[in-house]
Amino acid sequence: MRPLAALSLLALFVSTNEVNAMIIAQNGKSRYTIVISQEASPSEVRAAGELQRFLREISGAELPIAIDDQKVSGPLILVGQSKPLAALRPGIRFVSLGNEGFTIKTVGPHLILAGGRLRGSMYAVYSFLEDQLGCRWYSSKISFIPQRKTVKVGALSITHKPRLAYREPFYTDAFDDDWAARNKANGHHQKLDEQRGGKVSYSHFVHTFSVLVPPGKYFQDHPEYFSEVNGKRIAQDAQLCLTNPDVVRIATDTVLHWIAESPEATIFSVSQNDCHGFCTCANCKALDDREGSHAGTMIAFVNAVAEQVEKKYPDKLIDTLAYQYTRKPPKTIVPRKNVLVRLCSIECCFSHPLETCPVNASFRDDIVGWSKKTNRLYIWDYVTDFPHYIMPFPNWDVLAPNIRFFVNHGVEGIFEEGNYSAGGGGEMAELRAYVLAKLLWNPDANPEAMMKDFVHGYYGAAWQPIWNYLNLSRRQVHNPGMHMNIWAKPDAPYLTDVFIDRSEELFDWAERLAANDKDLLLRVQVARLPIRYVRINRRREPNRDQMIDQFGAMAKAAGITNLREWQPQSLDEVLSGWRKG
Repeated sequence: MRPLAALSLLALFVSTNEVNAMIIAQNGKSRYTIVISQEASPSEVRAAGELQRFLREISGAELPIAIDDQKVSGPLILVGQSKPLAALRPGIRFVSLGNEGFTIKTVGPHLILAGGRLRGSMYAVYSFLEDQLGCRWYSSKISFIPQRKTVKVGALSITHKPRLAYREPFYTDAFDDDWAARNKANGHHQKLDEQRGGKVSYSHFVHTFSVLVPPGKYFQDHPEYFSEVNGKRIAQDAQLCLTNPDVVRIATDTVLHWIAESPEATIFSVSQNDCHGFCTCANCKALDDREGSHAGTMIAFVNAVAEQVEKKYPDKLIDTLAYQYTRKPPKTIVPRKNVLVRLCSIECCFSHPLETCPVNASFRDDIVGWSKKTNRLYIWDYVTDFPHYIMPFPNWDVLAPNIRFFVNHGVEGIFEEGNYSAGGGGEMAELRAYVLAKLLWNPDANPEAMMKDFVHGYYGAAWQPIWNYLNLSRRQVHNPGMHMNIWAKPDAPYLTDVFIDRSEELFDWAERLAANDKDLLLRVQVARLPIRYVRINRRREPNRDQMIDQFGAMAKAAGITNLREWQPQSLDEVLSGWRKG
């Protein structure tokens, strides 16, 4: 679908050397042939098809696809490594590109789009379409494909290798297979098949202690396998006794069973349950006291499992969390080379960058500490308000600085936990997923330009008031003393009455501009839901019941089912509760 007013963006998208322009298509025709190797990977085969498809949508020209053992004349677009590419001797060091790096290069009349066979050549195609021709895939439903009679590019020599090996924007819409491939997200929850390059695959994603050593199976006969808290062994809201050798043995056997069951997975989670309840038995306490952190027992335990796994599966990684009570690194214990540590930022302020905000000082100390101990450091970051998905959460100005901060401290993978409910939704969820995917691919990208690009393309004729609203919300948390965490409530101090009233005016304007396009109008009305959510929850409105009805109608029209994480009620039950309240 092509949003209204998006054609005005073309000037921002295309940079062509007019003197040496390579004309790929003109007046619905092309002299070019797309060539792939007879040994092309599934993602390269599909990438060639995607290139053919989008060039046809842009220009009307149907470029043929040939295999490199066929005789082809004329100029070529070479997708992936092939015999014609080798004959050109382009000087590309494919080994250095890894699985995902690529080169976009012109050699004479030919265009090279090639990289790592797993995903690199595919990413070269999408980057060419996006950066050189102006294609955009804003969400799983809204895209912009420019149309022009002449498609031409100048001399190109671009090489890119991502700094992050694992990139997961954890939003419902971002799980879509095509969106994820085109925006270069490769996380575990993205629905990426072999034709779309696959993904970084986990087994038993997180919080696995209760399945590694199930209390239902072992607690009655072996309470010593579980945490001792206040002198008593407990199984509810608790962890494992990590210094018990039987627990190490059982957990190791379980992980080995997981690997046999899911050989395609590369990472296997051995991580604490999502609660406290750590073990304080004499052995566990002594180790943690010596290490100055509960990560002492955690890393010692995970190392013991990983050591046994490595003997049989040296290519598999064991993942654990540095989360809440284990966030601080141990003094002396170092994670094994096949152990991956995911540091979690759950306690932090998200109004201001992690690197500079005084509230985040202890987290800064922890990431510095972990970065000195391991070369396999991942981040579990938080980018939404979990009890109030729909509420305004103006963290826009920390997204890029925080990702750069992580990368500058040796982080190799980032999980950005957003609104992941089955029904999607959440305040500006599609915009956040889009910007985060771009920043995870290239942390040096300009977030302001990406946000404005998205707002233009996604909101079409109504873009200006939406852009004004975003800027208004960003200013609400610029004060150095305005700290915003992921549990902010509708009475949060940054949600002032002046802000709410001005936002309503902006959305009135946006709805007027979108009035003649029902699909666009719905997108604008969904963007307005956060303001209505605040007003409904503050219980001040004389027309509150009418506002609740309107909110419900818009949410249902957009398919939104969850207003918070782990919502136990249906949307109708939430609406009913509001009416009673």
